[in-house]
Amino acid sequence: MNTEELQKNKAHYLQLCREYIHRDGLEDLLAYLEKSDFFEAPSSTSFHLNEEGGLCKHTINVFETALALNQYITTPAIESGESMFSKPLKAESIAIATLFHDLCKVKLYHKKEKWKKDENNRWLSYPGYEIEDEFPLGHGEKSCLIVSWYMKLTAEEMLAIRWHMGMFDMGENGSSMRYSFRAALEKSPLVSLLIAADMLSANQKEKTTTY
Repeated sequence: MNTEELQKNKAHYLQLCREYIHRDGLEDLLAYLEKSDFFEAPSSTSFHLNEEGGLCKHTINVFETALALNQYITTPAIESGESMFSKPLKAESIAIATLFHDLCKVKLYHKKEKWKKDENNRWLSYPGYEIEDEFPLGHGEKSCLIVSWYMKLTAEEMLAIRWHMGMFDMGENGSSMRYSFRAALEKSPLVSLLIAADMLSANQKEKTTTY
């Protein structure tokens, strides 16, 4: 992304935060992000939006996708009585969960010159990223912690952010971890809403750059 796109996405992100979130600590959290690499960082090293500014763009995509899913799936199911849940989600909680779900990626990706061979078997350099985690606490866990430094999360917001990687977080983990994940899904519709919005955004709205 060019500088204009980066600035446009940054302004849009900040506008969404201030429009939908009205909780003590918001401005302190945004000040933290302003001083970090959140608005310039990629969303991944080699998958969706693995380019400068990808993290901010991905976050906006997840927010917009979650709002659409809530409007056309979650809310109608709750209102019709078909859902296992009875309490509609608050727009503020959706905003907090989506706009802050990937704060664990702040200061995580670092630019590095990488190499690959071309069709003639010659080495070529290309710009890339590598992971250097100064505080390897986990993915969703780390995002929850960072937000909690500045803003108080509700239980459902914390559960949604913690488990937003869904089954990607399960892997070789034991039965107690799988039980906790399943139990979290049953606590609030926000948990599965964030998982779905994140997956749909990453795999249907965001390209991977091949160098």
